[in-house]
Amino acid sequence: MPSKSKKPTIDDVARAAGVSKTTISRYLSGQFDSIAEPTREQIKKAIEALNYRPNRMARGLKRDRSYLIGFVMADIMNPYFTAIMRGAEDICRKHGYNLLVCNTDNDPEQERYYIDLLQAHRIDGLLINTTGYNNEILSELSKDYTSVVLVDRRVPELGFDMIGTDNVQAMEDAMRFLFDLGYERIAYFSEPLGHTSTRLERARKFVEITERHGHPSVNDLYEVDLQVPGQLEQKLEEFLESSKGRFRAIFTGNAVMLLKVTTALQHKGVRVPEDLSIISFDDPEWAQLVVSGITTIAQPTYQIGVQAMELVLKRIEGSKEPAQTIQLPARLIARNSTPKKG
Repeated sequence: MPSKSKKPTIDDVARAAGVSKTTISRYLSGQFDSIAEPTREQIKKAIEALNYRPNRMARGLKRDRSYLIGFVMADIMNPYFTAIMRGAEDICRKHGYNLLVCNTDNDPEQERYYIDLLQAHRIDGLLINTTGYNNEILSELSKDYTSVVLVDRRVPELGFDMIGTDNVQAMEDAMRFLFDLGYERIAYFSEPLGHTSTRLERARKFVEITERHGHPSVNDLYEVDLQVPGQLEQKLEEFLESSKGRFRAIFTGNAVMLLKVTTALQHKGVRVPEDLSIISFDDPEWAQLVVSGITTIAQPTYQIGVQAMELVLKRIEGSKEPAQTIQLPARLIARNSTPKKG
């Protein structure tokens, strides 16, 4: 008998019932036709005596697999996610799995709907760029033998594997780069922070670094809901007015914000880099062409997708290693949108 401090295992049940582990596996997966009635009764009594919980059995004992893996992403229009998807899909194909992709538009309700839908399709694993509002559902999903890996956004209390960019180091590198060039005012434009860990990490680091350099950081942190007409233009105007006469730059939080900001500045007749400089997280291909090249922080998107899928597959195969948090380094690419002062 196992000790009281140790949870009973399938091996304990097999020994107590006097049958093989394979027979226990068939019993737990409902294959009763292949087990004689007296043997079924022995197994039932052993499970009850040991207080063994079938829903805690090893993932590898699941009767079959769907060979489907879900990928719930926050914004399919963001090149960041499509590049991650490419990496994940390549690993899926290599191992005989299929990827089901769902786009939530950062909507918690839509996210919940897709998680339920994927669960109904009996997915074996899930990559998710979560909104942060459906933690309980994700926790329950993982208990149902579905391997879950968080992409880009962390939720420590869930205890899942997570992979993304080292946002803190990337922000340190970018801000040091700007201060070394002599910038006197830097504004950070982000989509609403909400529960999104990536946005929160970057915004907090921005505030910390600018305060360290004696800058009015909080006033220059702008949260913009791109779905609200006119909000971006209003906040851009606030920064442009308050920073007149200063050597200034706008730092955008992702490629979507970068596109919206550069378009709005063009409509206002603001020249880059003559009137204002720009730097951004993400490195879309078009950033090399606009205003003779925009300085960007290139994230290792394809590699994030590859490693995220490899983590999921390890869990599907039964890995019980402690959850990992993997932060890959980003690369700053200096272009003409951020000239030196003077």
